[in-house]
Amino acid sequence: MIRNALTIAALIAALAATGWGWWQSGRRAAVQDELDAAKRRLWVTERQVEDARQAADVLDAHIKRMQSEQRQLDADLRRLREMEGYNAPLSDFLGDAFDRL
Repeated sequence: MIRNALTIAALIAALAATGWGWWQSGRRAAVQDELDAAKRRLWVTERQVEDARQAADVLDAHIKRMQSEQRQLDADLRRLREMEGYNAPLSDFLGDAFDRL
């Protein structure tokens, strides 16, 4: 009788261990899938950050170029104003040059 009870207990323990191992392997696969998805999302986010960084560099270069052009135009305008006097009307030639600026 005790031998049968031990055999049944051993079978139940073996089934429980098998079930637990099967559950753990399924859980591990689900966790691995979540990890892979998180790694893909991280890669996409890192790529977006890099793209934004490159766009910011391009925009900074454009802003610097535009500021340089603005300084040059301001200097040209000051020079033109000094040539004719600040309040004096511009000659036709200088007025046309100013309009093109």
